[in-house]
Amino acid sequence: MKSLRIHADLVLNNGIVYTADGEGRKAEAVAVSRDRIVCVGSDHEMKPFIGSNTEVIDLAGRTVLPGFHDAHLHPVLGGLDFNGCSLAGIETLESCLDTIRTYARSHPELPVIRGSGWIHDGFPPQGPDRIHLDRIVPDRPVMLKAVDGHSLWVNSMVLEAAGITGSTPDPPGGLIERYAASMEPSGTLREWSAMKLAEDLYPPATLQERTAGMRLFMEEAGRLGIVAVHDAMVDEDILETYAALHRSGRLLLRTSASILCEPGMDSREFSRLVQMSREFHHRLLKPRSVKIFLDGVIEGHTAFLIRPYADRPNFRGEPLWAEDEFRRTVEKLDRQGFQVHIHAIGDGAVRMALDGFEHAASVNGLRDSRHQIVHLDLCHPDDIPRFRKLGVVANFQPAWFYEEDHSEAVTLRMLGKARYAQLYRIRSFLESGAVVACGSDWPFSGRFATFNPLTAIRTGVTRLAVEGGSRKVFIPEERVDLEDMIVCHTRNCAYASFDEKVSGSIETGKQADLVVLDRNLLESDPLEIHETRILLTLFEGKTLFRDPAL
Repeated sequence: MKSLRIHADLVLNNGIVYTADGEGRKAEAVAVSRDRIVCVGSDHEMKPFIGSNTEVIDLAGRTVLPGFHDAHLHPVLGGLDFNGCSLAGIETLESCLDTIRTYARSHPELPVIRGSGWIHDGFPPQGPDRIHLDRIVPDRPVMLKAVDGHSLWVNSMVLEAAGITGSTPDPPGGLIERYAASMEPSGTLREWSAMKLAEDLYPPATLQERTAGMRLFMEEAGRLGIVAVHDAMVDEDILETYAALHRSGRLLLRTSASILCEPGMDSREFSRLVQMSREFHHRLLKPRSVKIFLDGVIEGHTAFLIRPYADRPNFRGEPLWAEDEFRRTVEKLDRQGFQVHIHAIGDGAVRMALDGFEHAASVNGLRDSRHQIVHLDLCHPDDIPRFRKLGVVANFQPAWFYEEDHSEAVTLRMLGKARYAQLYRIRSFLESGAVVACGSDWPFSGRFATFNPLTAIRTGVTRLAVEGGSRKVFIPEERVDLEDMIVCHTRNCAYASFDEKVSGSIETGKQADLVVLDRNLLESDPLEIHETRILLTLFEGKTLFRDPAL
């Protein structure tokens, strides 16, 4: 009887196939037919799938992994930054100013100079000064976001246009930095409520600019082995960007998304949020999540702590939401079936988020919500077991898990020794049984603004910076095994986005989302993980990137 078995389009054999299937299984080979994985096993088991039109690639001992997922980043916003003024990795004020000056001179056609990436420790505690920008760009507005996205450096032209003066009160949850002597604004705006005072003055990027930036992002994502992302803060414009790419057949990433929800949302705005979630939903875009910012960042003293800052004994930060309104909102979102994605840096914000989820479950019943808390820089030890109990996903950014040269002067000073030693406790979360997913938060992804998963994996394994930073391993007991870090960037991310049945692991019947590496990663020197090159990226069987060496 003639076999009905389908011949594969592609067979990858003689390799190390790490399946990330939850059992740690490995294989030698994998076969792909159209968009699906049709066999995972030994080289011998591939023979029936090889026909006259099957491409067979001898991996020669190289590694195959599931395609990487990024569980928290901002692709459209970051795509726009490809054409902006990048200050990523620049250490000094003088170098920042040289870069800004050069960018402004080379872009005389731009009505507004925009960019991002400046680092907090390059400036005084009150942040960078408008006077420096006034001297080099006196004739156009300048708006530059910090590397974490929670502070905005502006020149005097922006402050004047926004009507921000010494008598302007700080907006709720925000801060206008001021000169101590005069109380006039000094040029740094902290948190979204203050940043919006300036950003809302100027026209947003056009659909054409957004789609162009997103195409640049997807090209780079393919080179880095990324097949799925979670856009962590979208509005209608950003959702329309994805929809336009999808209509043109150019959306080449599986995308989930969180729609921004801010305090004070009325019933009409809530109805629109629900409508957007349904209107923009399609196979490759699922905006089923809602983003809530509960606090800011430690460096700006805007993270919400359980106990006061060590350097400000009477101040522990303030949550961006009143607790009663936050609980009611989470309860309402949960009842509507939304996944809630909460930014929480300080241990006070993390506890407040968990309390909100616990309240929603007590009212609505515990369901498979897969709510997420993201960043988790500082979490009280008593709260770690609550993640598993409540089914909350812990969403970490491992590329941050190292000690910078300034960490003791800035972060240690702010938190004190005991809390400093509790930062980024990812291994503790894994050992507690919590589901841990990982993302980059790009373009707000640290000093070097990268979304390379292998850089994050290397940092999570070693707790050392890829370059620069301290040579001391940062909290060594929180280092994570390589295989666990791979799962946190693949299978667990797929779970966090409700995609574990189609992606995130190499199993027969799943979508062919695969990456081929240039070496046996499982036997590599941990300090060299970030040097690994991607040779092939497949998304649903389609080639996103292929190195000529393969």
